[in-house]
Amino acid sequence: MKIKPPATEKIIEEAIKMLVHYVGENCRNNKPLILHSLRVGFAALELKLPLEVIVAGILHDLVEDTNCDFETIGRYFGYEVESLVKTLTQEHIEDYQKRWQVLLKKIKAKGKNAMIIKIIDANDNLSYVPLIKNKKEIKETLWKHNFLSEELKSFLSKNQTFQDYQNHLQNIEAKLQNF
Repeated sequence: MKIKPPATEKIIEEAIKMLVHYVGENCRNNKPLILHSLRVGFAALELKLPLEVIVAGILHDLVEDTNCDFETIGRYFGYEVESLVKTLTQEHIEDYQKRWQVLLKKIKAKGKNAMIIKIIDANDNLSYVPLIKNKKEIKETLWKHNFLSEELKSFLSKNQTFQDYQNHLQNIEAKLQNF
């Protein structure tokens, strides 16, 4: 990995500090949120995506899973990061499938950078699927991933990150067939 200019490194470091602060204060997610968020952000960095996309990748779950709000993210990192995080944050909709339909509509409207972050996020989240013990939850989770894949296929089918995600999803589904 190439060393980024100091200003870029400083902004990424500030995003990591915010992530650690809010996760440490109160986290409503059972997965290791800090590590997951860093993997998403650093995958975006490896893809040489714009700084705003990298920072949004690091902060993508913060509002959904902690007490952080969009305005705080915007105040520290600007409108575009706030907008991307807002786009990637699920609405409080009871119906699981409706919630995902609304989320994907927002992501597609925002464009390719939001789509790529969501694919990186989903690919990382696939690693946790085999740990799920509840059949209903596995079924919902696989539905969500297949829905995401279908919704973004026409936009990203030639994208290597998307292809890697689809391959990972197929491997997970094959492992779970006997569950």
